[in-house]
Amino acid sequence: MVWEYFYAKLQLQHTADFRGVLHIPEEYRAEPASMEHVGIAVGYAGFIGKTCCMHTVITRPDLVSPRIVRDTFAYPFITCGLECVLALVESTNGPALKFDKKLGFREVHRIPHGGMDDDLVVLEMLRADCRWLSKATH
Repeated sequence: MVWEYFYAKLQLQHTADFRGVLHIPEEYRAEPASMEHVGIAVGYAGFIGKTCCMHTVITRPDLVSPRIVRDTFAYPFITCGLECVLALVESTNGPALKFDKKLGFREVHRIPHGGMDDDLVVLEMLRADCRWLSKATH
């Protein structure tokens, strides 16, 4: 269901290296799993060298917590041992750009007309710059 969710929300194409997690709020955990119940989804794909792309869908911003953000970055940086996480965001998606930059991503490139509606913004988070991980894990 995880990949299907990303396809439905972002038209993300399936890749053999896709990994992801869906956060279902407590009030729905006793019910059968449903895409309508997902509050936060985080996916990783495009693992090349020590880099991957992160994809997120947040339908319930009230569920975003420091623990969830920490876990989101611990997976690529600690579990997978990566040095860089990229995020690709439509230039027309102001809320996503603002959120990602607040997390600590920085814009490194724009691909003119590379998005569905306009430019595609390439953001990066380096392991050394990730304030969500303890200094001992850097």
